[in-house]
Amino acid sequence: MTEKIRAFIDNDNRKLEEIIAKYPLTIPVPVASDFLGCHQDTLRSALEDGKLGFSERKLGKVNRGFVIPTGHFVRWYLGI
Repeated sequence: MTEKIRAFIDNDNRKLEEIIAKYPLTIPVPVASDFLGCHQDTLRSALEDGKLGFSERKLGKVNRGFVIPTGHFVRWYLGI
């Protein structure tokens, strides 16, 4: 593995560790979308599909709520 690849992975792991420390239970959508480098709406779409977390709309409400469990996100991201 080249030094550039190792540095990239190490930096990525540091960012992930910071997120885990700051958000041990659930990760806010803006934080996760920034980490993944995508638009918040893109992430919300994935959450609605049930791929990264959960979304719900309470009876009689217009807006949805989104939850990204930290453990689930980390396992998904690391592929474990």
